[in-house]
Amino acid sequence: MTALDAQLDYLEARSAFYRERIRGRRTLTDLPLLTKEELRASQQRQPPFGEHLCARPEELVRLHVTSGTTGEPVAIGLTQHDHEANSKLGGEAFAIAGLLPTDTVAHCLNYALYAGGIADHMAIEASGATVVPVGVGQSQRLLDLIPRLGITAIFGTLSFPAYLAAKAREQHLDPTTLGLRHIITAGEPGAGLAAVRAEIERAWGVTVADTFGMSDVWSTMAGECGHSDGLHLTTGEHALLEVIDPVTAEPLPLQDGVHGELVWTHLDRQASPLLRYRSSDLATVWTDPCPCGRTTPRIRIGGRRDDMLRVQAVNVYPQAIGELLGGARHAIVADGDPIVPPLHVYVEGDADPQKLRAALRTDIAVHPLAPGTLPVAEHKTAKVFRTARGDQLPEAIRRAHERQH
Repeated sequence: MTALDAQLDYLEARSAFYRERIRGRRTLTDLPLLTKEELRASQQRQPPFGEHLCARPEELVRLHVTSGTTGEPVAIGLTQHDHEANSKLGGEAFAIAGLLPTDTVAHCLNYALYAGGIADHMAIEASGATVVPVGVGQSQRLLDLIPRLGITAIFGTLSFPAYLAAKAREQHLDPTTLGLRHIITAGEPGAGLAAVRAEIERAWGVTVADTFGMSDVWSTMAGECGHSDGLHLTTGEHALLEVIDPVTAEPLPLQDGVHGELVWTHLDRQASPLLRYRSSDLATVWTDPCPCGRTTPRIRIGGRRDDMLRVQAVNVYPQAIGELLGGARHAIVADGDPIVPPLHVYVEGDADPQKLRAALRTDIAVHPLAPGTLPVAEHKTAKVFRTARGDQLPEAIRRAHERQH
């Protein structure tokens, strides 16, 4: 019996929700795709975990929720078995991303509710490193603690290193003298962009590596080795990966260089398993061996299907704008619903409007800003604002945008 067969048997035995979806079928592509909206509906009918919960309540040891950045958060249950697998996968990913057993790591993600907090804390421990549970809102104290505690690495969002470096300079501290050697990022696409990486490395005098995870799949499940494109998956025996066309949902061959939407199926997951789950992540997947010697698939997230902006019948992905700008700090403002062109891009420094228009095939208005104009957050930094949907513009952008009208 394959691991997939065993998981499908488990789902049918434990959940009427999955029993109805599976109906005895054992070929993965014969099974229906699962969406976040279906999970939310399931949880509304049977709170808090939904009808897809496959473990008894007394078997659970932890409850997480997704970040809820694209809608109502989804509750996730973990058994002890699930938690141990989560820590193992994450520990392997952090080791690939360059954490060493000799490192002392400041964990600077929010510890409240979502899996990036305590779950990733325990994954870093599983990598062999020592964890300092800093969380968020402790930037001033962290600057004092880095040299005092011998902190050698930081784990946080992509926005955080720039935010912390600015805090240090406000106090006339040179970040390169504080003793860090490595920064690991998570939660925001962009560490793979050469300009963003170079800025962080220059500010701190460190190396930078990215990680990837999803609260409802595994909290951290890929790490960047630095030898080639992409982040190595550590899902192994714990999840199956498919790639589908994001428009037609048709399966694409899992071969080197394929680009599409990632779909995940848990293996050996007990409490809140997912079956052919549409992640909305748009990614490139590499399957050829990496120069580092690993043969595991690598992924690079290029954006999200649900972040797409539809402008004059053209699909525009915010991540593509970031790549065209070379990682420069920017904000995208879309007016109207449906969006009324032009799409406004506010960027620190100079940018070529013709380059963006030609690459994106739609009407783009580029507005240069002085360096340091855009806010840098301790948490994730918002880059896309839909004014018709009530998104609140940062003050500097609001003033600049008012001048355009």
